[in-house]
Amino acid sequence: MNRWPLFLLTLAAGLLLGWWTIQTPTPVDASAPADQFSAGRAMVDVRVLAREPHPTGTQANLAGIAHMERRLATLGFTTRRVVTPLNGKPAQRLAKWGGDPSQPAISLVAIRRGGDAALPAVALLAHHDSVWASPGAADDIAGVAAALEIARAIPQARQRRDLVLIFTDAEELGLVGARAIYRDNEDPIAARTGVLINLEARGGGGRAMMFQTGPQNGDLVRRLADVTPGASASSLAVTLYESLPNDTDFTPVKDRGIAGLNFAFIGDAWGYHSPLMTPDRLDQGALQHLGDSVLAITRDLVTAPALPARSENAVFASAPLIGIIAYSPATGWGLLAAIAGLLVIAALWRRAEWSLGGMLMALGQAVLALIIAGLLMFGLNLLSGSVGGEYYDRLAALPRLEMVAALAALAVLLFLAAAPAGSLWDRWLTWAALCFAGALVAQIVLPGAGPVLAWPALLAAIAAVLGARPGTTGMAQVAPAALLAIPGLALGAELFHFAFLGIGAPMPFATVPLLIPVLALLAPMLPDGPGSLGNRRPALLAGAAAVLLAAGLALWVNLDPVAPSVPPYAGTEKKQG
Repeated sequence: MNRWPLFLLTLAAGLLLGWWTIQTPTPVDASAPADQFSAGRAMVDVRVLAREPHPTGTQANLAGIAHMERRLATLGFTTRRVVTPLNGKPAQRLAKWGGDPSQPAISLVAIRRGGDAALPAVALLAHHDSVWASPGAADDIAGVAAALEIARAIPQARQRRDLVLIFTDAEELGLVGARAIYRDNEDPIAARTGVLINLEARGGGGRAMMFQTGPQNGDLVRRLADVTPGASASSLAVTLYESLPNDTDFTPVKDRGIAGLNFAFIGDAWGYHSPLMTPDRLDQGALQHLGDSVLAITRDLVTAPALPARSENAVFASAPLIGIIAYSPATGWGLLAAIAGLLVIAALWRRAEWSLGGMLMALGQAVLALIIAGLLMFGLNLLSGSVGGEYYDRLAALPRLEMVAALAALAVLLFLAAAPAGSLWDRWLTWAALCFAGALVAQIVLPGAGPVLAWPALLAAIAAVLGARPGTTGMAQVAPAALLAIPGLALGAELFHFAFLGIGAPMPFATVPLLIPVLALLAPMLPDGPGSLGNRRPALLAGAAAVLLAAGLALWVNLDPVAPSVPPYAGTEKKQG
């Protein structure tokens, strides 16, 4: 049976669905109903606050503070300034930018009273300063404007508890404003904060990801899933971010033990700290998604009689066409038990169609494929000049580098399709079991990474049982697998995209484990049996073409001139937030 068309169709459908899941919504204009978030309305503030660079202490920074105070007053907030002198490294950094380190950081704490001032408050936080070379339309004026528009969309009369907007200064100098409020000086608002939501950006577009939480996040994440199904969130992102040496204003909040959520969009990475990151270049769809995501959970929390209780950290991810699915780590063990049981049933039903030798060969092929994928990505990364490359220039090249890594993965799949194989069930059961094993390791070591492997393993196990039913033959065996593979591949594509945006340029090979669920999902569609060289030649040629195309893209990145989006201090500054 020729399964090539099904393989190609399934892969294409999964990637198409994955592409759809990472698209930003259509921005809503200023004529939207009053209770909706409107990127069009928020852009009015973006255009005022990001018309020029506005580092701490500059006239543009002071003018922005005055504008925010006027806007907050019209929204019913009582605002006070938190003035923090600059010392040490922050002062040195501002002086290096040509600024005046004797000028203090000026943060704003704005409170709009709810029905019961004794209840813990809900706070939105964003920083209003920029680096010296960038207008900062995304980082982080988009967050400031989104917070103002969110506050406008929530009538004060509906507030059961206080709503607080905190616009910090000198985040780009070392989280100065946030540390003054939540760590060093213990501002009074710190003790009153029940939940805090930070709005950030590293780039100029893309969907906003909820990528970090406060401690004991279980009930809060489940509340987010209930009221904001269109939000993007991943406990894998939380796990990865905690391992990176990066900070945002959420860091001192989290260190204080306050519950919260950290949102940011990181697409269009060329815009990070770029002189070109003007209001006209901001992706308004990204602003819309950030606002939609945060408005829904903020409205729920500020009108709720009780805030979510502290509970065990949740395992969660955004499932294509469904929304955020969240559950406890203990539930993950039940999920693994179900996967194991389904695979055992499938193996027993098809006992005559797999062999130990065939399964060992399939396991060897999978391991070799993962090694080759890693080596190929590493080699192509060397060819692209990304090893030791300038940070901001590599950010500008991320779309092409992501395509390089995707072509390398595709080449490995095509080479696998050309490799001699045992029976259909040798590969199917072995690669599904490999995915299950990876999910088991993740459950033990990094439960937050569970959905990456456990969800595709569940889909593969269900497909295996459906295909293994006694009397099922031919296309009826693999058709259910193709249908179930599509959402699994979409999930993998979405996770690959966000992971690559986060860590791809310096080490794209870190995404190789994401190939394990792809193997498990696509195994039934790959040709089985020894095959002739003539039958294998199309896959070999297609795989070679993918490698050559990837090499060409990598070389293009290497030979490109420095991107015009790179800030003038590139190579001399450490990333802050």
